[in-house]
Amino acid sequence: MTEQRSSEIRGIVQDVLADADTRTSLQSSGAMAGYNNGFFLASPDGNFSLKVGGQIQIRWVMNNAKDQNTLYGFENRRTKLDFSGNVFSKDWTYRIRNNFSSEFGFSDLEFAYIQKAMDNGMSIRVGQFQAPWLREVLVDSSMQLAAERSVVAQLFSQGYSQGIQWGMESDSFRINAGFFDGIGGATNFDNSAYNSRNSDWNFSPTNYAFAARADFKLSGDWSQFDDFSSFKGEEAGMMAGVAVLYQRSNGNGIFGGPANGDKVFGITGDFTWDFGGASLFASGVWTQNKPTTGDKTSPWGVTVQGGYFVTEDAELFGRYEFLNYNIKNAGGQNVDKYNGVTFGVNYFFAKGVKFTTDFSWNLKSLSGANSFAALNGAGFRVDNVGADNQWALRAQLQLLF
Repeated sequence: MTEQRSSEIRGIVQDVLADADTRTSLQSSGAMAGYNNGFFLASPDGNFSLKVGGQIQIRWVMNNAKDQNTLYGFENRRTKLDFSGNVFSKDWTYRIRNNFSSEFGFSDLEFAYIQKAMDNGMSIRVGQFQAPWLREVLVDSSMQLAAERSVVAQLFSQGYSQGIQWGMESDSFRINAGFFDGIGGATNFDNSAYNSRNSDWNFSPTNYAFAARADFKLSGDWSQFDDFSSFKGEEAGMMAGVAVLYQRSNGNGIFGGPANGDKVFGITGDFTWDFGGASLFASGVWTQNKPTTGDKTSPWGVTVQGGYFVTEDAELFGRYEFLNYNIKNAGGQNVDKYNGVTFGVNYFFAKGVKFTTDFSWNLKSLSGANSFAALNGAGFRVDNVGADNQWALRAQLQLLF
Protein backbone atom coordinates (compact mmCIF):
# COMPACT_ATOMS: atom_id res chain seq x y z
CA MET A 1 0.00 0.00 0.00
CA THR A 2 1.39 3.38 -1.00
CA GLU A 3 1.71 6.26 1.43
CA GLN A 4 -0.83 8.25 -0.63
CA ARG A 5 -3.36 5.40 -0.48
CA SER A 6 -2.80 4.99 3.26
CA SER A 7 -3.42 8.71 3.78
CA GLU A 8 -6.69 8.53 1.81
CA ILE A 9 -7.94 5.63 3.96
CA ARG A 10 -7.07 7.48 7.18
CA GLY A 11 -9.03 10.48 5.88
CA ILE A 12 -12.09 8.33 5.14
CA VAL A 13 -11.94 6.76 8.62
CA GLN A 14 -11.71 10.18 10.24
CA ASP A 15 -14.74 11.40 8.24
CA VAL A 16 -16.78 8.35 9.30
CA LEU A 17 -15.85 8.86 12.96
CA ALA A 18 -16.74 12.55 12.76
CA ASP A 19 -20.12 11.68 11.23
CA ALA A 20 -20.73 9.12 13.97
CA ASP A 21 -19.92 11.73 16.63
CA THR A 22 -22.44 14.10 15.04
CA ARG A 23 -25.17 11.45 15.02
CA THR A 24 -24.41 10.54 18.63
CA SER A 25 -24.63 14.20 19.56
CA LEU A 26 -28.03 14.53 17.84
CA GLN A 27 -29.23 11.38 19.51
CA SER A 28 -28.15 12.48 22.97
CA SER A 29 -29.73 15.90 22.50
CA GLY A 30 -33.17 14.30 22.79
CA ALA A 31 -34.63 15.89 19.63
CA MET A 32 -38.20 14.72 19.18
CA ALA A 33 -39.98 13.51 16.06
CA GLY A 34 -43.38 11.97 15.49
CA TYR A 35 -46.94 12.58 14.33
CA ASN A 36 -49.58 14.79 15.94
CA ASN A 37 -52.07 16.03 13.34
CA GLY A 38 -49.00 16.32 11.12
CA PHE A 39 -45.40 15.11 11.09
CA PHE A 40 -43.16 17.12 13.39
CA LEU A 41 -39.60 17.73 14.53
CA ALA A 42 -38.93 19.57 17.79
CA SER A 43 -36.09 20.48 20.12
CA PRO A 44 -36.20 18.98 23.65
CA ASP A 45 -37.06 22.34 25.22
CA GLY A 46 -39.81 23.03 22.66
CA ASN A 47 -38.26 26.30 21.54
CA PHE A 48 -37.85 25.10 17.96
CA SER A 49 -40.36 23.02 16.02
CA LEU A 50 -41.48 22.22 12.49
CA LYS A 51 -44.76 20.54 11.59
CA VAL A 52 -45.43 19.32 8.05
CA GLY A 53 -48.94 18.55 6.86
CA GLY A 54 -50.92 18.32 3.67
CA GLN A 55 -54.35 18.08 2.09
CA ILE A 56 -55.46 16.27 -1.07
CA GLN A 57 -59.01 16.58 -2.41
CA ILE A 58 -59.92 14.54 -5.48
CA ARG A 59 -63.38 15.50 -6.74
CA TRP A 60 -65.77 14.32 -9.45
CA VAL A 61 -68.48 16.77 -10.53
CA MET A 62 -71.54 16.47 -12.77
CA ASN A 63 -73.29 19.74 -13.64
CA ASN A 64 -76.59 20.31 -15.41
CA ALA A 65 -77.51 23.86 -16.48
CA LYS A 66 -80.55 24.77 -18.57
CA ASP A 67 -79.82 25.29 -22.29
CA GLN A 68 -76.19 24.19 -21.80
CA ASN A 69 -74.47 20.84 -22.26
CA THR A 70 -74.31 18.57 -19.22
CA LEU A 71 -70.68 18.42 -18.12
CA TYR A 72 -68.85 16.04 -15.79
CA GLY A 73 -65.27 15.20 -14.90
CA PHE A 74 -62.54 14.86 -12.26
CA GLU A 75 -60.38 17.55 -10.71
CA ASN A 76 -57.71 17.84 -8.04
CA ARG A 77 -59.73 20.45 -6.22
CA ARG A 78 -57.06 21.09 -3.58
CA THR A 79 -53.47 19.89 -3.22
CA LYS A 80 -51.72 21.64 -0.33
CA LEU A 81 -48.48 21.48 1.65
CA ASP A 82 -48.47 23.13 5.06
CA PHE A 83 -45.45 24.07 7.21
CA SER A 84 -45.80 25.58 10.67
CA GLY A 85 -43.99 25.74 13.99
CA ASN A 86 -42.04 28.02 16.30
CA VAL A 87 -38.50 29.40 16.59
CA PHE A 88 -36.35 30.60 19.53
CA SER A 89 -39.33 30.27 21.90
CA LYS A 90 -42.93 29.11 21.83
CA ASP A 91 -43.98 32.74 21.48
CA TRP A 92 -42.60 33.16 17.94
CA THR A 93 -44.66 31.08 15.51
CA TYR A 94 -44.86 30.87 11.73
CA ARG A 95 -46.90 29.26 8.97
CA ILE A 96 -46.33 28.75 5.25
CA ARG A 97 -48.97 26.97 3.16
CA ASN A 98 -48.94 26.38 -0.56
CA ASN A 99 -51.74 25.20 -2.84
CA PHE A 100 -51.19 23.73 -6.30
CA SER A 101 -53.80 25.17 -8.65
CA SER A 102 -56.49 22.74 -9.82
CA GLU A 103 -56.47 24.29 -13.28
CA PHE A 104 -52.79 24.38 -14.23
CA GLY A 105 -51.00 22.95 -11.20
CA PHE A 106 -49.24 26.25 -10.54
CA SER A 107 -47.82 26.82 -7.07
CA ASP A 108 -49.99 29.35 -5.22
CA LEU A 109 -48.99 30.75 -1.82
CA GLU A 110 -51.85 31.00 0.70
CA PHE A 111 -50.44 31.51 4.21
CA ALA A 112 -47.09 33.17 4.90
CA TYR A 113 -47.00 34.88 8.29
CA ILE A 114 -45.08 35.42 11.53
CA GLN A 115 -46.91 35.70 14.84
CA LYS A 116 -45.74 36.85 18.27
CA ALA A 117 -47.66 35.81 21.38
CA MET A 118 -47.78 38.38 24.17
CA ASP A 119 -49.13 38.62 27.70
CA ASN A 120 -52.82 38.39 28.59
CA GLY A 121 -53.69 36.24 25.57
CA MET A 122 -52.73 38.91 23.04
CA SER A 123 -50.82 38.39 19.79
CA ILE A 124 -49.56 40.24 16.72
CA ARG A 125 -49.55 38.62 13.27
CA VAL A 126 -47.97 40.03 10.11
CA GLY A 127 -47.78 38.62 6.60
CA GLN A 128 -50.37 36.97 4.36
CA PHE A 129 -53.41 35.25 5.86
CA GLN A 130 -57.22 35.42 5.96
CA ALA A 131 -58.70 38.65 7.30
CA PRO A 132 -61.12 38.23 10.25
CA TRP A 133 -64.35 38.29 8.26
CA LEU A 134 -66.57 35.29 7.28
CA ARG A 135 -66.46 32.39 9.74
CA GLU A 136 -67.24 29.86 7.00
CA VAL A 137 -64.03 30.91 5.22
CA LEU A 138 -61.99 30.99 8.43
CA VAL A 139 -62.91 27.32 8.95
CA ASP A 140 -60.38 25.46 6.80
CA SER A 141 -61.45 23.85 3.52
CA SER A 142 -60.47 20.49 5.01
CA MET A 143 -62.99 20.92 7.85
CA GLN A 144 -66.14 21.85 5.92
CA LEU A 145 -69.47 20.04 6.22
CA ALA A 146 -70.22 19.67 2.49
CA ALA A 147 -67.78 19.04 -0.36
CA GLU A 148 -67.44 22.81 -0.80
CA ARG A 149 -68.24 25.99 1.07
CA SER A 150 -71.58 27.63 0.33
CA VAL A 151 -72.00 29.79 -2.77
CA VAL A 152 -72.71 32.69 -0.39
CA ALA A 153 -69.31 32.21 1.24
CA GLN A 154 -67.61 31.88 -2.15
CA LEU A 155 -68.99 35.21 -3.34
CA PHE A 156 -68.36 37.16 -0.11
CA SER A 157 -65.05 35.46 0.76
CA GLN A 158 -62.21 37.52 2.22
CA GLY A 159 -59.65 35.44 0.33
CA TYR A 160 -56.04 35.91 1.50
CA SER A 161 -54.70 39.37 2.31
CA GLN A 162 -51.39 40.95 3.23
CA GLY A 163 -51.35 43.02 6.38
CA ILE A 164 -51.04 43.13 10.15
CA GLN A 165 -53.49 41.84 12.77
CA TRP A 166 -53.88 42.22 16.53
CA GLY A 167 -55.63 39.48 18.48
CA MET A 168 -56.73 38.72 22.01
CA GLU A 169 -58.21 35.47 23.33
CA SER A 170 -59.67 34.59 26.72
CA ASP A 171 -61.71 31.65 27.92
CA SER A 172 -65.02 33.21 26.85
CA PHE A 173 -64.25 35.58 23.96
CA ARG A 174 -61.66 36.42 21.32
CA ILE A 175 -61.14 39.51 19.18
CA ASN A 176 -59.10 39.97 16.00
CA ALA A 177 -58.67 43.27 14.16
CA GLY A 178 -56.38 44.09 11.27
CA PHE A 179 -55.22 46.59 8.67
CA PHE A 180 -54.63 45.17 5.18
CA ASP A 181 -53.62 46.14 1.65
CA GLY A 182 -57.00 44.93 0.41
CA ILE A 183 -59.61 42.36 1.45
CA GLY A 184 -61.56 40.02 -0.81
CA GLY A 185 -61.34 37.31 -3.42
CA ALA A 186 -61.08 38.01 -7.12
CA THR A 187 -64.83 37.96 -7.76
CA ASN A 188 -66.59 39.36 -4.72
CA PHE A 189 -67.54 42.88 -3.55
CA ASP A 190 -69.11 43.69 -6.91
CA ASN A 191 -66.15 42.24 -8.84
CA SER A 192 -63.99 45.09 -7.58
CA ALA A 193 -60.69 43.21 -7.36
CA TYR A 194 -59.77 44.40 -3.86
CA ASN A 195 -57.65 41.29 -3.36
CA SER A 196 -54.04 41.85 -2.19
CA ARG A 197 -52.87 38.23 -2.27
CA ASN A 198 -49.26 37.64 -3.35
CA SER A 199 -48.68 41.22 -4.48
CA ASP A 200 -45.85 43.75 -4.16
CA TRP A 201 -46.20 46.91 -2.08
CA ASN A 202 -46.95 49.07 -5.15
CA PHE A 203 -49.81 46.76 -6.20
CA SER A 204 -51.92 47.60 -3.15
CA PRO A 205 -55.46 48.37 -4.42
CA THR A 206 -56.69 50.37 -1.41
CA ASN A 207 -55.96 53.49 0.59
CA TYR A 208 -57.03 51.49 3.62
CA ALA A 209 -58.77 48.22 4.40
CA PHE A 210 -59.93 47.25 7.89
CA ALA A 211 -61.59 44.13 9.27
CA ALA A 212 -62.47 43.16 12.83
CA ARG A 213 -64.18 40.12 14.31
CA ALA A 214 -65.38 39.12 17.78
CA ASP A 215 -66.32 35.57 18.81
CA PHE A 216 -68.15 34.73 22.02
CA LYS A 217 -67.90 31.18 23.38
CA LEU A 218 -71.06 30.42 25.32
CA SER A 219 -69.99 26.86 26.14
CA GLY A 220 -67.51 24.21 25.05
CA ASP A 221 -63.88 24.57 23.99
CA TRP A 222 -62.38 26.85 21.33
CA SER A 223 -60.77 23.97 19.42
CA GLN A 224 -64.09 22.24 18.75
CA PHE A 225 -65.16 25.17 16.56
CA ASP A 226 -62.29 24.61 14.12
CA ASP A 227 -64.64 22.43 12.03
CA PHE A 228 -68.35 22.11 11.22
CA SER A 229 -68.81 18.51 12.39
CA SER A 230 -69.62 17.41 15.94
CA PHE A 231 -68.76 13.74 16.41
CA LYS A 232 -70.59 11.43 18.76
CA GLY A 233 -69.17 11.65 22.26
CA GLU A 234 -67.67 15.10 21.75
CA GLU A 235 -68.43 17.96 24.10
CA ALA A 236 -71.43 20.16 23.33
CA GLY A 237 -70.76 23.83 22.72
CA MET A 238 -72.13 27.13 21.40
CA MET A 239 -70.41 30.11 19.83
CA ALA A 240 -71.64 33.39 18.33
CA GLY A 241 -69.64 35.79 16.19
CA VAL A 242 -69.86 39.16 14.46
CA ALA A 243 -67.48 40.95 12.07
CA VAL A 244 -67.21 44.21 10.14
CA LEU A 245 -65.20 45.28 7.11
CA TYR A 246 -64.45 48.63 5.47
CA GLN A 247 -62.11 49.55 2.62
CA ARG A 248 -61.53 52.33 0.08
CA SER A 249 -59.98 51.89 -3.35
CA ASN A 250 -56.97 53.95 -4.39
CA GLY A 251 -57.64 53.43 -8.11
CA ASN A 252 -54.34 51.62 -8.62
CA GLY A 253 -54.25 51.17 -12.39
CA ILE A 254 -51.29 48.77 -12.16
CA PHE A 255 -53.43 46.38 -10.15
CA GLY A 256 -56.48 46.81 -12.38
CA GLY A 257 -58.68 47.56 -9.40
CA PRO A 258 -61.79 49.69 -8.95
CA ALA A 259 -61.95 53.44 -9.45
CA ASN A 260 -60.28 55.75 -6.96
CA GLY A 261 -62.65 56.41 -4.08
CA ASP A 262 -64.87 53.33 -4.44
CA LYS A 263 -65.84 52.05 -0.98
CA VAL A 264 -67.05 48.78 0.50
CA PHE A 265 -68.66 48.30 3.90
CA GLY A 266 -69.80 44.95 5.25
CA ILE A 267 -71.18 43.24 8.33
CA THR A 268 -71.69 39.57 9.11
CA GLY A 269 -72.94 37.50 12.03
CA ASP A 270 -73.05 33.78 12.76
CA PHE A 271 -74.03 31.18 15.34
CA THR A 272 -72.62 27.66 15.85
CA TRP A 273 -74.11 24.93 18.04
CA ASP A 274 -72.43 21.55 18.58
CA PHE A 275 -74.56 18.86 20.21
CA GLY A 276 -72.04 16.01 20.41
CA GLY A 277 -73.24 13.93 17.45
CA ALA A 278 -74.99 16.75 15.59
CA SER A 279 -74.22 20.34 14.62
CA LEU A 280 -75.97 23.51 13.47
CA PHE A 281 -74.55 26.63 11.83
CA ALA A 282 -76.31 29.80 10.66
CA SER A 283 -74.84 32.99 9.22
CA GLY A 284 -75.81 36.17 7.43
CA VAL A 285 -73.77 38.73 5.51
CA TRP A 286 -74.56 42.16 4.05
CA THR A 287 -72.27 44.51 2.14
CA GLN A 288 -72.63 47.85 0.43
CA ASN A 289 -70.54 48.78 -2.59
CA LYS A 290 -70.40 52.54 -3.22
CA PRO A 291 -68.67 53.43 -6.51
CA THR A 292 -67.67 57.02 -7.25
CA THR A 293 -69.86 56.84 -10.36
CA GLY A 294 -73.00 54.79 -10.87
CA ASP A 295 -75.45 53.27 -8.45
CA LYS A 296 -74.47 51.62 -5.21
CA THR A 297 -75.32 47.95 -4.66
CA SER A 298 -76.13 46.07 -1.46
CA PRO A 299 -75.51 42.32 -1.88
CA TRP A 300 -76.55 40.03 0.98
CA GLY A 301 -76.89 36.36 1.77
CA VAL A 302 -77.84 33.84 4.45
CA THR A 303 -76.75 30.26 5.08
CA VAL A 304 -78.12 27.57 7.40
CA GLN A 305 -76.58 24.10 7.58
CA GLY A 306 -76.53 21.13 9.91
CA GLY A 307 -75.11 17.63 10.25
CA TYR A 308 -76.13 14.49 12.13
CA PHE A 309 -74.05 11.35 12.76
CA VAL A 310 -76.20 8.28 12.11
CA THR A 311 -73.25 6.04 13.06
CA GLU A 312 -69.79 6.70 14.53
CA ASP A 313 -68.40 7.29 11.02
CA ALA A 314 -71.34 8.37 8.81
CA GLU A 315 -72.72 11.92 8.89
CA LEU A 316 -75.80 13.16 7.04
CA PHE A 317 -75.94 16.89 6.30
CA GLY A 318 -78.09 19.53 4.67
CA ARG A 319 -77.77 23.20 3.78
CA TYR A 320 -80.03 26.03 2.67
CA GLU A 321 -78.69 29.33 1.35
CA PHE A 322 -80.09 32.43 -0.25
CA LEU A 323 -78.04 35.04 -2.08
CA ASN A 324 -79.16 38.32 -3.62
CA TYR A 325 -76.14 39.82 -5.32
CA ASN A 326 -78.15 42.88 -6.42
CA ILE A 327 -76.47 43.12 -9.82
CA LYS A 328 -78.63 44.21 -12.77
CA ASN A 329 -78.09 43.66 -16.49
CA ALA A 330 -78.78 46.12 -19.30
CA GLY A 331 -82.48 45.27 -19.15
CA GLY A 332 -82.72 46.13 -15.47
CA GLN A 333 -83.08 42.50 -14.40
CA ASN A 334 -81.50 41.24 -11.18
CA VAL A 335 -79.35 38.50 -12.68
CA ASP A 336 -77.49 37.17 -9.64
CA LYS A 337 -79.61 35.17 -7.21
CA TYR A 338 -79.07 31.87 -5.50
CA ASN A 339 -81.89 30.11 -3.69
CA GLY A 340 -80.47 26.67 -3.18
CA VAL A 341 -80.35 23.49 -1.17
CA THR A 342 -77.56 20.97 -0.65
CA PHE A 343 -77.79 17.57 1.00
CA GLY A 344 -75.35 14.69 1.24
CA VAL A 345 -73.30 12.35 3.41
CA ASN A 346 -69.78 12.18 4.85
CA TYR A 347 -68.08 8.90 5.65
CA PHE A 348 -64.90 8.95 7.73
CA PHE A 349 -62.69 5.95 6.91
CA ALA A 350 -60.18 7.38 9.40
CA LYS A 351 -59.58 10.71 11.08
CA GLY A 352 -57.76 12.04 8.04
CA VAL A 353 -59.62 10.19 5.27
CA LYS A 354 -63.14 11.36 4.40
CA PHE A 355 -65.47 10.59 1.50
CA THR A 356 -68.19 13.13 0.71
CA THR A 357 -70.98 13.01 -1.82
CA ASP A 358 -73.64 15.69 -2.13
CA PHE A 359 -76.27 17.16 -4.44
CA SER A 360 -76.69 20.93 -4.78
CA TRP A 361 -79.59 22.65 -6.56
CA ASN A 362 -80.23 26.34 -7.30
CA LEU A 363 -83.86 27.27 -7.92
CA LYS A 364 -82.92 30.78 -9.12
CA SER A 365 -80.54 32.12 -11.77
CA LEU A 366 -76.92 33.24 -11.39
CA SER A 367 -76.15 34.76 -14.78
CA GLY A 368 -73.84 37.63 -13.89
CA ALA A 369 -70.34 37.20 -15.34
CA ASN A 370 -68.70 38.20 -12.06
CA SER A 371 -69.91 34.92 -10.51
CA PHE A 372 -67.77 32.65 -12.71
CA ALA A 373 -64.73 31.87 -10.54
CA ALA A 374 -66.69 31.36 -7.33
CA LEU A 375 -69.34 29.20 -9.00
CA ASN A 376 -66.77 27.04 -10.77
CA GLY A 377 -65.19 26.16 -7.44
CA ALA A 378 -68.58 24.99 -6.16
CA GLY A 379 -69.30 22.88 -9.25
CA PHE A 380 -71.65 25.44 -10.83
CA ARG A 381 -71.57 27.56 -13.98
CA VAL A 382 -72.84 31.01 -14.92
CA ASP A 383 -76.45 30.57 -16.08
CA ASN A 384 -77.78 31.80 -19.37
CA VAL A 385 -80.01 34.84 -18.85
CA GLY A 386 -83.39 33.67 -17.61
CA ALA A 387 -82.25 30.10 -16.97
CA ASP A 388 -82.74 28.54 -13.55
CA ASN A 389 -82.79 25.17 -11.74
CA GLN A 390 -79.10 24.40 -12.24
CA TRP A 391 -77.80 21.47 -10.19
CA ALA A 392 -74.48 19.82 -9.38
CA LEU A 393 -73.62 16.34 -8.12
CA ARG A 394 -70.25 16.09 -6.34
CA ALA A 395 -68.24 13.16 -5.00
CA GLN A 396 -64.95 13.78 -3.20
CA LEU A 397 -62.23 11.85 -1.41
CA GLN A 398 -60.06 13.84 0.99
CA LEU A 399 -56.81 12.76 2.63
CA LEU A 400 -55.02 14.76 5.31
CA PHE A 401 -51.50 14.05 6.52
